Amino acid sequence: MKKILFLLFLSGLHITSYAQKEKFGKYNANEMAYSEVDFEPDADAVMLFEEGVSKFYGDVFETSYHFRMKVLKESGISRGDVTIPFYSGDNRTEEISSVKALITNFEGGQTQTIKVEKDQIFEVEVANGWKEVRITFPNVKVGSIIEYTYKKTDKNITMLDGWTFQNDIPTIMSTYSITMIPQLEYKMIGQGEKYNTTSEKTASNGTYSWTLRKLNSLKAEPYMKNFADYRERVEFQLSRYQKTLTEWEDVLQNWVVLGNEVLKDYDEKGYFRTAPLDKATVGADFEGSTELEKAQKAYYYIQENFQINEERGFFPDQWINQLMKSKIGSPLELDLALMGILTSLGIECHPILVGSKGSGRSDLVPFPFINQFNSMVLLAKLDGNEYLLDLEDPIAPFGYVDLDKHVKAGLLLIKDNSQLVPISIPHNSNSIFISQLKFDEANNLMVEGNLRQSYYEGLVTAQRSHDLEKSNRPLYELFTLDPNWEVVDFEVEDKMKESNYTTTNYKLRIPGPESDNLDLIMLSPFKIATFSKNPFTQDFRIFPVDFGFAFSETYTALVEIPSGYELDDYPLKESITMENGEVVFQYNPIIMNDKVQISAKVEIRKPKIDVRQYGNLKYFMESIATKMNAPIVFKKVVDP
Repeated sequence: MKKILFLLFLSGLHITSYAQKEKFGKYNANEMAYSEVDFEPDADAVMLFEEGVSKFYGDVFETSYHFRMKVLKESGISRGDVTIPFYSGDNRTEEISSVKALITNFEGGQTQTIKVEKDQIFEVEVANGWKEVRITFPNVKVGSIIEYTYKKTDKNITMLDGWTFQNDIPTIMSTYSITMIPQLEYKMIGQGEKYNTTSEKTASNGTYSWTLRKLNSLKAEPYMKNFADYRERVEFQLSRYQKTLTEWEDVLQNWVVLGNEVLKDYDEKGYFRTAPLDKATVGADFEGSTELEKAQKAYYYIQENFQINEERGFFPDQWINQLMKSKIGSPLELDLALMGILTSLGIECHPILVGSKGSGRSDLVPFPFINQFNSMVLLAKLDGNEYLLDLEDPIAPFGYVDLDKHVKAGLLLIKDNSQLVPISIPHNSNSIFISQLKFDEANNLMVEGNLRQSYYEGLVTAQRSHDLEKSNRPLYELFTLDPNWEVVDFEVEDKMKESNYTTTNYKLRIPGPESDNLDLIMLSPFKIATFSKNPFTQDFRIFPVDFGFAFSETYTALVEIPSGYELDDYPLKESITMENGEVVFQYNPIIMNDKVQISAKVEIRKPKIDVRQYGNLKYFMESIATKMNAPIVFKKVVDP
C-alpha cells in the first residue's frame, strides 16, 4: 500500500460559506499590485491562491488542481520551473492530464499573458515507478504571475492523497473540497494550528471543503529539521465499503487487522522462513553465553556484511532470498533479516512500526491509519531485558536507534495481538571539553584540548568524522574554526562500539597581537563552544524547537596567566534556569596562583520546547552566548 490516512467522521464538520472559485487567467487589482507578504516580508514568491477539487468516478479518484503564484524578488525567478511528481507504477496507478499553464506580466500599465506551449510541458521517468510532469514558464521576472491547472486520476482509493495547505513559500489562500459517494465511507483527520483554530469548513450534500488563509512557508528553522510534521493538512483512509445493497465490508478497522496485513506481507516475502537465512549465513558465528552476546554478533554480522540502499518504508521490496544474494537492502529489510536470525536462535523478537520525524505527523494518531507509519525498529527480549534494535545507520553500535525514530510510540506487530506501545530510549548523552591555554614567547595562544562525547553526542561526532574521512576532508572541520588559526594536531578516536564514546584530541595555535608591549590581554576561552553563538536570532518562530535528544555540555578551561601579567578581571559566577527547567546554565571561575580555571555547563533537559516559549529561549540562549564570550582580562605588571 502506497498511501495513508486519519480520523474524525466527516459528519463532524460545521457549515460556513465557501470561497468563490477563481477563474483561470483572470486577476484582480490586489493580485496585480501585490509586492510583499506582510506576515513574511523576506519571501521571494507567494502562492496567491491554490485549490484542489476531488471527486469519485466509479472506482477512480480524480482531483483537479489550480495554482496561482507570484514572483516577488529576483531569487524567486527560479520558481518558473515547476515539477509535478506522480506514481505511475506498473499499471498506471496515477496519471496526469489536462495540463494548462500561462504566465502574466504587468509592465507600463500593460498586461502581457503568454500561454505555455506543449513543448514546454513534458513528462519524464524518475525511478521506481515515479514520474514527473515538468513545466518551464518563459519570460519569468519579478512581478510575474505564474498559473497552472491539471487533473490527476488515482486508482488507489484506500488511501487518498488528501491536501496540504502549505508550501515552501507563503500562501495567501488554500482551499480543498472532496465529494464523497454513498458506497464508500472514509475517515478523516486534519492537523495544524490554523486547521484547528481558524479554518473555514463546509459540509453539504456529501461535499466537504476547507479554506485556510495567510499560511507561513514550510521551511527549516534552527533545531527543527522535521518541520513537515507540523504542516496544515487533511488526510483520508477508507473505513468500509458497500459490497451489496445490505452488506458492508470493514477495512483495517483495528490495530490487530492492520498488524496482520503487514505481517502477511513480510511472511509472503519469506522473512519468517529460516531456511534462506540458514543457508546464507553458513559459517557465521552467532554463538554466545547469553542472548545479548548472540544478538550482538547477529547485529554486527548484518551491519558488516550488508549495504544500505536508499529505499525507505515499512514494506520490503525484495524477497528474503533476493536480499541474501544481493547483500544490499533497505533498513527495513536488514532489520527483518536480523529478526529472522534472532528468531532462529530462539530469541523473541518483533517489529515495531514507527512514524519517523519528518514524515508528516507530529504525533501518533490512536487509530489504525497506515499512513502514519513509514519505518520500523525491532523489539528483542534478551536475557529478560528489552532492547530496541535498528540498522538504519551503517556505523551505529548495537542498541542505538536512529534519532529520527525517537518518537513517543509505535505499533508492535504480533500476529493477532498487534497494539500500540510506548517507546522510550534511555541514554546519557553528554560532551566534556577540557582545554589548557597558555601564551608562548611570541604571544601566540597555544590551545591543547580533549573532548569526550558519550552516547548520541558521540554518535553524531562519529558519523560526521566518518563522512569527512570518506570525502577526504580534514577532521578539524568538526569545529568551526577561525581561518587564521593553525591546527597543529587533530585526531578522533571512535570507541562507540566498545565504550559508547568518542574522544577528540586537538592542538591549536592562535596568532597573538603583533605588539609585544600590550597593557591588556583579553581572552575568551570558549570560542568553539556549541552555544558561544545564539542559534536563535529570528524575531519570531513558526515551529517548536527540537534539539533531538536531551544532553549536556561541560567546558573546563585552565588558562595560564601570561608571564609579566596579572589577572585584572574575569566573568563572575552565575547559575540560571529557564522558567520550566528546560535549559540550565552554570558558570564558575576558580582563581589559582598562576592560573585561572573557568567551568561552564549547558544542560538541555527537555529536547522539545514549545514555540510559545521561543521568546524566553531566545533571551536565555543570548545570555549563555554573552557569558561564554565574556573575556578574562590580564593587565601588564608595572615595575615598582
